[in-house]
Amino acid sequence: MSGDNTEQQKKKRGSKWKHTYSEISTIDAERRLGVDMETLDNEAIPVSEMLAEAGYTIEENNEEIQEVKRQVYKAILQYLDLEGYPTETNPDYTETNVSDLVLYILGPLVSYFKRKHVQVGWDIRLRREKEIISIDGETGGKVEFTMIDWVSVMERYYVMVIEVKRSSLGEAFKQCLLSMRDMRDCNGVGKVYGFVTTGESWQMIRYDGMYFQVTDKFDATFRTMRGQEGKWMKDYSLVVNCLEMALLHGGVGGFAIVRVSW
Repeated sequence: MSGDNTEQQKKKRGSKWKHTYSEISTIDAERRLGVDMETLDNEAIPVSEMLAEAGYTIEENNEEIQEVKRQVYKAILQYLDLEGYPTETNPDYTETNVSDLVLYILGPLVSYFKRKHVQVGWDIRLRREKEIISIDGETGGKVEFTMIDWVSVMERYYVMVIEVKRSSLGEAFKQCLLSMRDMRDCNGVGKVYGFVTTGESWQMIRYDGMYFQVTDKFDATFRTMRGQEGKWMKDYSLVVNCLEMALLHGGVGGFAIVRVSW
């Protein structure tokens, strides 16, 4: 009887998949992905290693990206003035709050990226609550942030995805891996990048169609940020570099190949 109710609910909401990312168990997710998530997390690599493997160099004398970082720093301070520090101990702090913080962080970078690369025809678009469906219809759901590159009117490629959770990166990790697999299958080629975040803590993931690779966790905020721009720029602005690298290299190819995923 309960199974019939579940099917009726899915028909009612018009689902195009059998299992949502949030409903699928960890065991079933690992079976579908072909990975052990605990082992994957334990084998995390330094962020610098993933950036280097993508050919991305952090250029501290690049004034353009340094200005973007300053804008992100100011945007985070604006957010903190409005909603306070992202902490799981605050009962009023929800996933919606975390999503808003992520949007404040993404805003300056996406604007810069679109302006800088408009001449090569990149049309990166940010989608909130984007629906992703697997090719076989087995899994699907909505993720908080998805970056899509529209190459032509009828063709698009997923670039990266950001999965938000208020307090636990574990659940976000599972949902992010599933959505990345489906994203890359839809692309049919290239790499896709994913991020899981609580707003404060971040982790970056790469999937090339065969293997997942995950980085160590890194922080993008700290409690005493106000008046500490230099400290944030030095120790916490890495999130901007990671997001830029994902925009440059996510999708069907790198910057110098074909154009071209939160």
